[in-house]
Amino acid sequence: MMEESLFYASLGAALVGKLYIPPKLASEVLKTLAHAGATRGTVVELYADLYPTLPPLGSADLEVGIKLIERTLRAGVVALPVTSPAYPKSLALIDDAPPVIYYRGTLSTLSQVPGLAVVGTRKATPNGLVIAERIGKYFAEAGWVIVSGLALGIDAAAHRGALQGQGRTIAVMAHGLGTIYPKANAPLADEILASGGLLLSEYPVGIPAKPEQFVLRNRIQIGLSVGSVIVEGEEKSGTRTQAEYCLKNRRHLFAVLQNDATSALNLVSSLPMQLVSKRGAMPIYSRDDYARVENMLNAKKAQILGDNAILA
Repeated sequence: MMEESLFYASLGAALVGKLYIPPKLASEVLKTLAHAGATRGTVVELYADLYPTLPPLGSADLEVGIKLIERTLRAGVVALPVTSPAYPKSLALIDDAPPVIYYRGTLSTLSQVPGLAVVGTRKATPNGLVIAERIGKYFAEAGWVIVSGLALGIDAAAHRGALQGQGRTIAVMAHGLGTIYPKANAPLADEILASGGLLLSEYPVGIPAKPEQFVLRNRIQIGLSVGSVIVEGEEKSGTRTQAEYCLKNRRHLFAVLQNDATSALNLVSSLPMQLVSKRGAMPIYSRDDYARVENMLNAKKAQILGDNAILA
């Protein structure tokens, strides 16, 4: 008999991957079916009764989901449905939480989220890389899980900083975990796993990276975080999407700024400046601001994990 968690993971994979139901609705359907006690033998009929206007679910569709999960497990990747107690509450709270997440690494790290997302441009300056590492290290030493996307530039620097701080870090990927992208960061991914961290995705093994998926994965970084620090970025860049998701989901948004226009740091600051001046992001000018940031993060974390938190 299939374990309950694996059954619901298979069902979630079928809803998204075969029926093309959007993640938010798929998560709601999955939770409703679980509450109704759906099993492999009853789910097709129960789904038809509860959701007559959605794309129909057949036994063949469920088998597709089962095969996706089996392939994922054979690759050493674990599937975690939104119905599982181990699914992070902070992620379930976002507006369009994925019905299933897939991970490689240490499950206990998920119990430590929400953490802090540190992100920015792939075309980082040397000073930007130093700052991202410093932020990752400081907050990892303070016990925060550092969340980023394993991209070149600021993301990789944030992960490295967390490792330097002997902390845990989660890399949110835009593809199935059978591969690592970019390949240049495969050694860094190995270090993350060896240190007790996680590689995490909403895609089962075998799903390749596509441009739109890099944008969508930003919402998962937000869901695993109390807030985001934007270290460097152009005003029109993918990092901007991270900021928008952050604000949409009422998580704290911070942006690294130079003290003045004559600063020798020469950071890529057009996006951070715009976020502070027009979107209400809180500026980080130096290490002197870190304690203030941490106080804000602690208060927000208590709010997110509180019993009265409202599911989106």
